[in-house]
Amino acid sequence: MLAYATQAANDIVKIDVNHANFVRALIMCTKPQNVLELGFGSGEATRAILGALLYNEKSYKYTVVDNWLDFGGNQPALTKTEEFSTVKFVTSSEFDFLKGNPGMFDFIFSDADHYNTQNWFEHVYNNVLSRDGVLIYHDVTNPQFPNLLRIYTDVVQKNHDYLLMNSSSRRDERCGRGLLAIFKH
Repeated sequence: MLAYATQAANDIVKIDVNHANFVRALIMCTKPQNVLELGFGSGEATRAILGALLYNEKSYKYTVVDNWLDFGGNQPALTKTEEFSTVKFVTSSEFDFLKGNPGMFDFIFSDADHYNTQNWFEHVYNNVLSRDGVLIYHDVTNPQFPNLLRIYTDVVQKNHDYLLMNSSSRRDERCGRGLLAIFKH
C-alpha cells in the first residue's frame, strides 16, 4: 500500500510527459552549455534535460539545486547513481542559491519553491539568465499555487517573449498546471 501511495504522490508532483518532451526538444534545439535546474522533484525533468544534453554531443555544465525537503532533508540515493554522474547537485534553497551570485546560465528550469519563486523572477531573468537564454517555470497555472501566475502576468506586462502551455487534450495529461517558457533576447 505504501509503495502505491508513494507512486501516486510521485505522479502528482512530476512533470507531465508533454512538458518534459518540450523541455527536451528546447535543449536539443537551443544547445545550451550552462544549464540550471531548480528543484529535482521526481527526476523526470532532470532526465529530460540530461538526455537532451547528451544527445547534443557538446560539452555542458549542468547544475541541479534542491534543499531536499521533499526527501526529509537528505539527498536521494537516485541522484548519486551513474545516470546522474555528470550533474552537479547543490544542496541549497532556491533563494539562497540565487542570491549567492551563481553566475549566468543559458537555460534555467524552475520547479522548486512554489510558494516564493515569483518574488525573485526579475532577479533570475535580469541577472542569472544569459542573453538569448531560455527560462522555464512549471506549475504557473496550477490552482494549488495561484501566486505563480504572477510570473506569467509579469512576463506579459513587460512584453517578454514567451510561450505558455497549459492545455490538455487527453484525460491522462496534466498540462493544465502550466509550463511557461520565456525567451531572453
